[in-house]
Amino acid sequence: MHRIFILGPQGCGKGTQATILSEYLGIPHLSMGHLLREEASAGGELSEKIQSILNSGSLVPDVVVKEVLLKRLGLPDAKDGYILDGFPRNIEQFLAFEDCDQPTAVIVITIPRAVSIERLSKRAELENRTDDTPDVIARRLDIYEADTLPMIEEYRKRGIVRDVDGTGTIEAVASEIKRSFVL
Repeated sequence: MHRIFILGPQGCGKGTQATILSEYLGIPHLSMGHLLREEASAGGELSEKIQSILNSGSLVPDVVVKEVLLKRLGLPDAKDGYILDGFPRNIEQFLAFEDCDQPTAVIVITIPRAVSIERLSKRAELENRTDDTPDVIARRLDIYEADTLPMIEEYRKRGIVRDVDGTGTIEAVASEIKRSFVL
């Protein structure tokens, strides 16, 4: 069973690579952002709680994130494994998830900061996104470096981290990920 977490800085291609690997392995690709948005529109008590938090501009608390994730992991398509992209993002989320299914592998897609900024700036232009300004991108990368990198080290201590160079083409990165697991 594969329980794979894909992590890396913004713009590294986590979602793209998770989708490719999901299709290759035949297990679902789960994105926390997507799961939260989906749950917020589903109706019910949890939905109302998430909508209220999101509408206030606050971050969804880790305990609610965990509840949403566990609910999704309980669906039949995830019984043989899953690929989770962009979670956990910090030590608090790492600790909140400690009593759940642990990953069998953590893929860390690495790219230089300048490449991340360049990719996100291009995405902002192509998709007309106003939230991907250079200042906002820099702040997100600072948060990644301060919060996510130390958390990745906890997985590294367990010997389950696979570092993958994300600067190549989509196909080259996907091939490297598959090779790193001898899939």
